[in-house]
Amino acid sequence: MRSVGNSTSRESPWNGRRATWWGFCAGRDPALRREYVSLSAHHDHVGFDRSPVDHDSLRAFNRVVRPMGADSPMRSTTDAEQASIRTILDSLRAVRGPRPDSIRNGADDDGSGTVAILEIAEAFALASGNQRPRRSILFISHTGEEAGLLGSRWYSDHPTVPIDSIVGEIDQDMIGRGTASDFPRGGTGAGSPTYLEVIGAKRISREFGEMLEAANAKQPVPFVFDYTYDAPAHPLQYYCRADHYSYARYGIPSVAFSRGEHLDYHQVTDEAQYISYPDLARVAQMVHDGALAVANAPERPRRDVPKPVDPHAACRQ
Repeated sequence: MRSVGNSTSRESPWNGRRATWWGFCAGRDPALRREYVSLSAHHDHVGFDRSPVDHDSLRAFNRVVRPMGADSPMRSTTDAEQASIRTILDSLRAVRGPRPDSIRNGADDDGSGTVAILEIAEAFALASGNQRPRRSILFISHTGEEAGLLGSRWYSDHPTVPIDSIVGEIDQDMIGRGTASDFPRGGTGAGSPTYLEVIGAKRISREFGEMLEAANAKQPVPFVFDYTYDAPAHPLQYYCRADHYSYARYGIPSVAFSRGEHLDYHQVTDEAQYISYPDLARVAQMVHDGALAVANAPERPRRDVPKPVDPHAACRQ
């Protein structure tokens, strides 16, 4: 990450490679500036395919059979599904020819989150006077998330500030979609302009989650926080699969925000052309305001549960 205002930036080694870029904006309150609100995302993805696939053919197939991309199980198609796929592909072929591709660019996962924290960092760096937060704001971009939260685990085990000085952690992962053509989750909300998946916000500190809800309520078009995937024992295990957990295991109130999965999840088709930039900007603004609220609170968010004894214990959804 580039330096931000009066802040500093640094890279940390991990297995001989760059793991984490971090920077911070210093808080304006001398009594609180050594406490931090952490904002994070991850800048790795899942590489490339050895054999190129046709972009439009893959999207047509996933539109019908795998609406959550890699999180939808691969299965055989019915005759009716084959007909639907052919209809979609024929309409695309009328516009353009095959587009073979092998690179998984990860525009939403998690290019969307990484650009959001840069925009938020710029906003905080340009703030002056009472618009500056009382506490300091950390901006952390991890790698190794797709390999099992390796970058965020490394950073939280070897933090650049005392780990107990981090009063809250907000992770943004896949915040650039959630449009009407994306996964509808049984018609219950995804694909709506107000849909936002929220994981972990109140598990450690209800006060922390309520601060974020209050900041969201003040937005011009508030999101509807959807806690479905935060449920204990949910089979998709989202609580254990996002970088916020690397901080939660140290007892830090932590949340992961996402606009939800879609047919391009972990596919070569996760490209910038499908990002909803207005929606991405809305999430970033809400996260900025939520972080500001936590940073300006008189006291750090109260923990409602004991601090974990062993941060290296297995995660439980």
